[in-house]
Amino acid sequence: MIHEPFNYDDIRLMSVELPDSLKSLRYAGRYREELDEIDRLLDPNTFPKFDPIMEGRLKLERYFAWGLMNDYQITEDEMIAVIAEKHPGFGKENLTDIINTGHADYLLTADGLRFHKDAGANILGGRCAKYLWEFDHPGETYNPGIGENENIRIQKETGFHAWNYTVRMWIKPDAEHEREGKILRAWLPFPCECEEQSDIRLLSVSHPDYFVSNAGARTVYAEFPYHKGEKFEITFSFTNTARYKELSFDAARNDVPPGLRVFTEEYEPHIIFTPYLKKLAAYLKGNETNHLKIARRFYDYVTSHVKYSFVREYRLFDNIPMYAAVNGRGDCGVMALLFVTLCRIAGIPARWQSGNACNPSRVASHDWAKFYVEPWGWLHADCSYGGSALRNGDLESWNWLFGNFDPFRFIACEAFQTEAEPKKKFMRLDPYDNQTGEIEYEDEWLTFSDIDAYKGILEAHRVV
Repeated sequence: MIHEPFNYDDIRLMSVELPDSLKSLRYAGRYREELDEIDRLLDPNTFPKFDPIMEGRLKLERYFAWGLMNDYQITEDEMIAVIAEKHPGFGKENLTDIINTGHADYLLTADGLRFHKDAGANILGGRCAKYLWEFDHPGETYNPGIGENENIRIQKETGFHAWNYTVRMWIKPDAEHEREGKILRAWLPFPCECEEQSDIRLLSVSHPDYFVSNAGARTVYAEFPYHKGEKFEITFSFTNTARYKELSFDAARNDVPPGLRVFTEEYEPHIIFTPYLKKLAAYLKGNETNHLKIARRFYDYVTSHVKYSFVREYRLFDNIPMYAAVNGRGDCGVMALLFVTLCRIAGIPARWQSGNACNPSRVASHDWAKFYVEPWGWLHADCSYGGSALRNGDLESWNWLFGNFDPFRFIACEAFQTEAEPKKKFMRLDPYDNQTGEIEYEDEWLTFSDIDAYKGILEAHRVV
């Protein structure tokens, strides 16, 4: 476990190339040896002192190697056994089929395939529903049963669709990491003040001394001496309104207000205009100059090329958009960042938006993108939902999710890669997003594996 303080600005150093000795060990999946090599390189008694840039990169790699070592321990045989328990007869060739569809996150190491610890749950949880249904029903055709999209109908008829939610969230150390009397610092997501959300109310907080931030990743924060079984808990309500925007390629204008040019720039380490992504954007764009048409080409590419797969924690990626484009798989945020980066390369302002998907029965982490085209202003692009709609043959939803969106969302993050407020002492659980919450002790880093967290809907109703 790593417990040294972390400078959040150093996250940008992920774009710095590693020494060959570390690259070879990482790509072979020999993470324990990589950690030992990092210690050797950083030891001034055995190796000349590095400049601050490389020293910061090596310390960042320590988190990277430690995370991959702990998260990717499931062997191929173990993964097959997990799936076969629910689907008898499932074998190696079937797992290969799922890998080839892009729906499984894995690493190819010197010891063979290693799958993420949650990959089995992801495969069984619906992302491979078509494949597993047809596996259990040989000779039959899978039909997802596409019905009328009520959200689209309401927005076209009334111009908007709004829902009000009351949400409860809490976070705490798990039983193994409860430290009686130690100072615990905790952050929980809270609705951003943005054009989609209104009537935001903090209804209750478990601890009387708290702070509500207005940062890009908005949170409610508290610190307190921890007592076993204690939770940091908040309850809040808000209204999310989706307004209908009827798009027309002929009406689109390429004007970019000066204040939005920051959303056409690079932002290390992930929103980087790599040679490959620049060539890809140019290939997809062709001779087209209309910003709306170009953005649509990017949306069509991401939704058709990148298959949904549960992936590792975002802090364990070198470059998220490159991963999506090269590997053809990723989750909602991975897809969103590829779309954002392609748009920015083409000079179209694009940004991140995230938090959670909401419906009357559940809250679940979700990310999507926004892009700017006059005369409509900021438009939404949900490449994850759009890709699922395309693969299910729901072309109405696929088209709708380019430019429009639904009100079934809780937006807690309007800025990608922003520090917690107040700042964390140790590495953030997710340095880029804001969906579940963050906790740390004053002298101890906690990972996602060390915490228990909950988010749920207490009430949800349509606002007419």
